[in-house]
Amino acid sequence: TVANTQQHDLRRELRALGFDAFDTGMTYDELSRQGLPNADFYVEVVSSHAANREIGGIGTGAGPVAVEVAIVVARVAAELRLYDARTLDIIERYDLQKKNTAVVPTAIGVGSRSVWASIMLPFVQYGQYRAAAREVAHEAAARIAGR
Repeated sequence: TVANTQQHDLRRELRALGFDAFDTGMTYDELSRQGLPNADFYVEVVSSHAANREIGGIGTGAGPVAVEVAIVVARVAAELRLYDARTLDIIERYDLQKKNTAVVPTAIGVGSRSVWASIMLPFVQYGQYRAAAREVAHEAAARIAGR
């Protein structure tokens, strides 16, 4: 999911900077064997890594409702390579990483004296990943554009 977010957002960011960016749907090896679509440069996302963790949290309740809030740190890293499309020679390699920290709700509980239910909110942590992945894509586009 993080890799897909980075690739999609990288295309969007490059287009916003005036590049005609598109996905070839091919790996570097396929490009070198099958011939090259019409392009000036190729960008390859070689690897992508994401991790998150809660570094502190607190839960509180009032009557039948409880909420847990935590500090969530998401880290996203990616290696990108920029190639000359005519020769497939590497022009530049970028090791990018971003960290996103936020205080977010991580669970909600409801109940009574005899019955209690808690619902975890993993989509909040997923949002932290996406935000960090978008920042990596933004930085990658800026570096590719020479900014």
